[in-house]
Amino acid sequence: MLLLAGSNLAISLQEVEGLEALMTSARDDDDYCEDTYEDDEVGCNSDSLCEWDYDDDECDELDDDEDDDDIDDYCEETYEDNPSGCNSDSLCQWDSGDGECDEADDSSGNGGNTGGGGNGGGNGGGGSLPTDTDGDGESDDTDSDDDNDGVEDMYDAFPLDASEQYDFDADGTGDNADTDDDNDGYLDNNDAFPFDATEHANFDGDNLGDNADPDDDNDGVDDQFDAFPFNANEQYDSDNDGIGNNADNDDDNDGYIDSQDAFPLDASEHADNDGDGIGDNADPDDDNDGINDAEDSDTQQIDVVYDNDGDGIPDEDDDDDDNDGVIDTLDYYPFDQTESSNFDGDAVGDNADNDDDNDGYADTNDAFPLNAAEWFDTDNDGIGNNADDDDDNDGILDVDDAFPTDAESSLDFDRDGMPDELDFDDDNDGVNDIFDPFPLDSSEWQDTDGDGIGDNTDTDDDNDGFIDILDSNPEYAGFTPSDDVIQNNQNRNSESSSTIAGNKALLLLFTTTIAMGLIFGARKFTKQNQTTKQYIPQNQAELDQEVKQ
Repeated sequence: MLLLAGSNLAISLQEVEGLEALMTSARDDDDYCEDTYEDDEVGCNSDSLCEWDYDDDECDELDDDEDDDDIDDYCEETYEDNPSGCNSDSLCQWDSGDGECDEADDSSGNGGNTGGGGNGGGNGGGGSLPTDTDGDGESDDTDSDDDNDGVEDMYDAFPLDASEQYDFDADGTGDNADTDDDNDGYLDNNDAFPFDATEHANFDGDNLGDNADPDDDNDGVDDQFDAFPFNANEQYDSDNDGIGNNADNDDDNDGYIDSQDAFPLDASEHADNDGDGIGDNADPDDDNDGINDAEDSDTQQIDVVYDNDGDGIPDEDDDDDDNDGVIDTLDYYPFDQTESSNFDGDAVGDNADNDDDNDGYADTNDAFPLNAAEWFDTDNDGIGNNADDDDDNDGILDVDDAFPTDAESSLDFDRDGMPDELDFDDDNDGVNDIFDPFPLDSSEWQDTDGDGIGDNTDTDDDNDGFIDILDSNPEYAGFTPSDDVIQNNQNRNSESSSTIAGNKALLLLFTTTIAMGLIFGARKFTKQNQTTKQYIPQNQAELDQEVKQ
């Protein structure tokens, strides 16, 4: 049997002499394809000399010009709504534009019947198929977001994984799945800086990591000098016993409590019998009597033990040990002459503290440096702005004052940030207040007849007795009534209320008649206006006559 199949055929044929004769002989043998590939559709289509006849269900000799329609129908019917199946068949390729499976184009690289180039290599090529990871109908080769996760592949550390996009620590595990994104050994849920491998904690919550923060507990003492960098209440531990000096009652651990120790930070001294500032252990003359202790039979002759301020009064009898003018019972620092109070209790005396009430405003800019609830006093009335209901003392309560800290301004009708006193258009209607008869009404800016009613609201802008919708020139009074007409109207108005009602009825009838005339006789009315001068009643009698007509 002559076996011409697969890629092995292509290799063997290159080594056989008389290739053209062999190929011609195979093509002339009508029964070759049918006999060789009986009931073998895949083998038939993989042979470059044959093609499967789907109508007759048999393998026929390849004819490039025949059965194209059959193959096209086969692809479309077999792989309807199945792009991946279509593209996996060497005879077919998916048409994304038409949304259907068509016959493979030889140049598409999906296989084809002619052999040769592209990814497919012909029916015998068996080339790789386009990959479409997200199944959106676009090959990964051209798709800018293969996994369709919203992050373009060029920025996506995991372009084929829709559940991951980034890998901060480049450890191969995406940040969504990685429990330690910066790979610093601290789980993200316990890491104050999960994307910073140099930081993981922030003790004082000041947005500066502890590694970079020079004062982790924010107590005003740098960590390098702070024996307790994570305890804002302690800074020093003179005796290194693990108890901060603020809490330790024996800072130098010499067995004498600080309140009874003349040198609470010097473990080698605790007493100063003569109060000369030199501890008895180092002092050669403890009682300062002029006789060296080695020769003095009574070194404790002088009763003075402690005299912090050297005023000759023992501290136990002195009510102001540091002689700063503040008695010890009221002195926060009884042995420190430079300090006596600590308003905010922050371990820094008020004299050295630039923000005594710790309200965030330096004392130099704080009108109330010892009141954490106040810092400004705009009107200098001694009442802080927070408590003052009239900050600028202009007589207008802050809740009603558009400029509560400006005593010169209080109104801003149009709320444009410009005080009415300086605003040329208070109601912001586009008309300068000088020319605006209603400067505080943005809906009105003109009053043609000066009756106090703006033209937008006034139904008779020129006050000529004709309402604007019936007045051809509503901003020009048609006529001015004579004195006789005015007097006649006044007499009629005074005769009876029934006459007034009658006039109202006549006016209603008049306006209704005119309106009906406009609707049903517009053409005639227009023609008459073009050929004759408009008739304007000159008195009440003519007006009544006009209404009757």
